[in-house]
Amino acid sequence: MSKLPPFGILPALPMPLRDALRGVATLADAAEEAIEPASALLPPRFRSRFHSALKSVERAGKRLITSPITMDNIETASQFLTGVDKSREARHACTMVLVFAWDHLSEAGVDHHFMVSESIIADRLSRLATTSNAEGPDFAAALIGDIRNSSAIGRMPGIARRIHATEATEVDLALLAIGTWLMSKRTDAMEEEEKLLELSLALVRALHADIPDLFGDHALLSGFLADTAAHL
Repeated sequence: MSKLPPFGILPALPMPLRDALRGVATLADAAEEAIEPASALLPPRFRSRFHSALKSVERAGKRLITSPITMDNIETASQFLTGVDKSREARHACTMVLVFAWDHLSEAGVDHHFMVSESIIADRLSRLATTSNAEGPDFAAALIGDIRNSSAIGRMPGIARRIHATEATEVDLALLAIGTWLMSKRTDAMEEEEKLLELSLALVRALHADIPDLFGDHALLSGFLADTAAHL
């Protein structure tokens, strides 16, 4: 299959997906009639997968709204992810937000049971901040790719990754969803951020099958993150 060009994965949509789900309190409780308008915004080949992904979202036990992170933390993490702010404070916020987002998605529909090491994430972010001059989606792609290739995620993080090929797809989906979420436009409330993170996972799951080699092409990964974030 030929590669799709960066920044051209989805056509322009009539509205962001979040707007079509504005009246939905949580994706886990969304009724069929509430999901359909959002699915209908996507090209036909993505609709059934997106619809199924939305329906598969489960009520997460580890909610962002009950975690120590704040809206300011999420905004600062977003600035670090896009290379806007590489300060120590921004790295700390990004590390904390990445870990809590990972835990949330692990309980909301990602089919894996891997742990994530906050200390290894912090180390990878610190190294990247001092070695990369990239900005925007290019820095985000470098960050997500670096975490994916490190020992930060696994059954025993820091010792052995030990992730089989079938399980690796779920890990990739979670990382892509978190990156897409942090690159998207911020909301006004933690409940909306929580829903946006889950919506990001559903969109990434719908699109990923058409572009399976994202992590093998930095430009494609950068374009994917930018494009999907713009449609959230």
